[in-house]
Amino acid sequence: MSGRTSPYLALLGLAVTVVSCTSLAGLLPSAGPFSGPLITPNPFATATGTPFGPLARTALPPPTGTATITPPATPTSENPWGNYPGPVEPSAIEIPREMPVIPFSERVVNVVLLGSDARPTGGGHRTDTMMIVSMDPDLGTVTLISIPRDLYVYIPGWRVDRINVADGRGGPALVGQTILYNFGIRIDRFVRVNFSGFETLVDSLGGIDVQVTGYLSDECGNVNWAFSPGVHHMDGFAALCYVRMRKHSSDFDRLRRQQEVVEAIFAKGASLDGLARLPELYASFHQLVETDMPLDQMLALVPLASTVLADSSRIHRYLVDTTMATGWLVPYSGASVQLPNRDAILQMLETAFPR
Repeated sequence: MSGRTSPYLALLGLAVTVVSCTSLAGLLPSAGPFSGPLITPNPFATATGTPFGPLARTALPPPTGTATITPPATPTSENPWGNYPGPVEPSAIEIPREMPVIPFSERVVNVVLLGSDARPTGGGHRTDTMMIVSMDPDLGTVTLISIPRDLYVYIPGWRVDRINVADGRGGPALVGQTILYNFGIRIDRFVRVNFSGFETLVDSLGGIDVQVTGYLSDECGNVNWAFSPGVHHMDGFAALCYVRMRKHSSDFDRLRRQQEVVEAIFAKGASLDGLARLPELYASFHQLVETDMPLDQMLALVPLASTVLADSSRIHRYLVDTTMATGWLVPYSGASVQLPNRDAILQMLETAFPR
């Protein structure tokens, strides 16, 4: 089942965990079937962008070196996809085997945050932000994992391709299946957000105070931006530019910036002022975010939200960085992608979810 909820609840409940939302009881519509991709205007003219997303306060490794064309691997004679749907098109590399499934308790809620670059003119859309949020009420923790948009993975029933095309091909269900195959993480719920919804949300919160942890000098929207470590107040346009710019950085650095902005949105939304304005936020933004997380599940996570608000060390941040992926050019198309280092990713997952 799916439906639309306040983007405040959806964004913050997804990115970090749900905050006190009892004042919205009775205001939210009942869940209804999800009818397909949310198509909304893109405020920028560039090909793709990143609305916001991921996590981490530590400096990221430098980008990998220039990608080079490598001969495609020889296809395996077996069917490595097991019980998943097989490919319908050939892949440039050998299809990897599925990752071991991570055993989660029934009370853990795993949500995937999808930042879409959908356009009103059609032509499909790509997911330029993908963050997994694992909420564990028993441990009192929230674990965040960011995935680069160009990670080259097997999309069940399709082929090996960039992970950011999965939503456009098969919606959140295919995204969940792709994450399960390549990360072993079951996905219980989804939230999809678009550029304009993100910008409007930040503006209606009165802007956000972002703890910037690195240096950035770039251009966005015909404006030159310069950021140094420290707290920066950003309106919606500035925040959207901050998480999108990459002319003079990299997609991996954008993961760091996305994480900073999500944390700032959570902090502002969870403030007394933000909580007092929840009905207003819902009335303004319920058209801008899509999710299949029902209200009763959100309300059940309120105690976890309070725990995390009181102790931010309970938010554990991980991302697929340059130690877990290598730049590569797809021979037949010349597309620049990131080949996953499965052993390194598996080690990160074992650290994030110890058994």
